[in-house]
Amino acid sequence: MPPIVSDEYKEKKRKEILESAFEAFGEKGFQISTIDDIVSISGMSKGAIYNYFESKEDIYLQLMNMRTDQDFAKIDKQFEGMKTATEKLMYLFSVYTKAESNPKWQNSIRVHIEFWITSSRQEELQKLMIDRYNQKYLSYLENVLQEGINRGEFHENCDPRLVASLFWGIIDGVCLHYSVIGEHYAYKEIIKKAEEIIFHYLMTIKE
Repeated sequence: MPPIVSDEYKEKKRKEILESAFEAFGEKGFQISTIDDIVSISGMSKGAIYNYFESKEDIYLQLMNMRTDQDFAKIDKQFEGMKTATEKLMYLFSVYTKAESNPKWQNSIRVHIEFWITSSRQEELQKLMIDRYNQKYLSYLENVLQEGINRGEFHENCDPRLVASLFWGIIDGVCLHYSVIGEHYAYKEIIKKAEEIIFHYLMTIKE
């Protein structure tokens, strides 16, 4: 009779696989990486990995969901001490400005962008990625922006969804350039300029 494995143990192993996959995807790219690469890094058997995940795509989606949930939990914690939407939006910009100092940041961006492109060629994956983007990114920032409009911090004619889309579009574009160009790219300066432009729009938009 096989030993009884606790839920805590299973969750620990699942996270170990996800972190090993992130390392593999970062080193080789999502497309080239294989389950065998994840086996090599994790030290677990291929069969053990398939006990937790259906495919490499399933691993990626759960990896990104885990990292996104962790990131937004940290942001929520910081938001607890902030009284205005302006403070919250400024903090979000600062998160990405400071991310440059993270040695894993460039690989993380490459993995994210590569999978976005891959998903665009597979209808089911594309739908999952779009749903994730709408529910976990756009909606989150829309709520912050709507709070600012309601409190009179931002102009009443602002479109929260449009600004949220603009914010994430800029962030993705700047991060992509940085992941390719590296230290020669004026990452921090560009993020700060984007912050100025968006705040100018939020506070001066006309009919």
